[in-house]
Amino acid sequence: MSSKTSHPIYSRDATVVLARHETDKFSALQRAIAESRFFDNVELALERTGKPRKDFLIAIKPNLMTASVREGGSPIYTDPQLVEYLIEGLRDRGFRDIAVVEARNVYDYAYEGRSVRAVAELAGYSGNGYRIEDLSEQKEPFDYGGVLGLHVVGKTWRDADYRVSFAKNKTHWQCYYTGCMKNIYGCLPEWDKMKSYHGKGREFYQCCILILDKLPVGFGFLDAWVSADGFAGHVRDGKPNQTKTVLASDNILALDWVMGEKMSLDPKANYVIQEALRYWGITSLNITRSGDMTPWRPWTNVRPLSVKVLDLIEEHYRVSRFFSRAFASEQDERFRPVQRGRWFFGALQKLSKLVERLMVSKT
Repeated sequence: MSSKTSHPIYSRDATVVLARHETDKFSALQRAIAESRFFDNVELALERTGKPRKDFLIAIKPNLMTASVREGGSPIYTDPQLVEYLIEGLRDRGFRDIAVVEARNVYDYAYEGRSVRAVAELAGYSGNGYRIEDLSEQKEPFDYGGVLGLHVVGKTWRDADYRVSFAKNKTHWQCYYTGCMKNIYGCLPEWDKMKSYHGKGREFYQCCILILDKLPVGFGFLDAWVSADGFAGHVRDGKPNQTKTVLASDNILALDWVMGEKMSLDPKANYVIQEALRYWGITSLNITRSGDMTPWRPWTNVRPLSVKVLDLIEEHYRVSRFFSRAFASEQDERFRPVQRGRWFFGALQKLSKLVERLMVSKT
């Protein structure tokens, strides 16, 4: 039983806005911003710090490092145009210290040169009016407690006065789907996440909740304009879903809960949500859903057996490292494959696409 008390941010009553528009993604985001009262939330946080507006550090964490090629309206990473639209609105209100942050990931097993800035450039981030920060280059000691204990943190994420998770709407074989909470797992600075945050007495979802607990997120957005489903939805989807929606809330636990409902899933099946409820001792959530709650159609979820089997595989580092490289997406030519085992793993990546069809269930 958790010894923690309910977290004041994630356990409170919440409204989740689901803003849909048939033709214009910026109109969907603008409606989500307005109806969720995002700017009012930022202003309140500014007032609490007593800082000058220009010195108030806002850190935005998109889903970025799964990008492999530049795609307009990608189904697997947060649309940079939506992130920059949000930043433009903040700058219009006088905020100047704005950072888009990420950390490197397990794609480094298979490819060279995938720094955060290089992938951000590939995806289409301009850096105009904000900076791009690689948390893997900013490691400083930090005590998370729990299974992470004394570890490292990215300085910009630690020092931010206000944190935003701008996630992507997509499935994930580790926990059925990845939302605004799992997105923050990507802020953990070590690139070899299989080694640092899986197995050996710790699980990725425990690490995710620890960083959320110590460094709370003030607001969440979910880019569901174009979405990815299926077994490999977190890294590729050849037939993206035109879901044409942006979700927003000042409670990212509630937002992720509603996200699961839209996928016709029990949100409590998601391992990150399970750990959040356990760690913070939350027995119920009072969520007001503002918008269309019709489940996504068509939609293909990961089979429960696939999630359970792969959870067991992750306990063995060498095996999970092997599969992480074998299932890595083919990259833009600017990221050269690691030479060791290059042809073998290239063949496995092609074979893995055939296997994926067996590991999903349609709704």
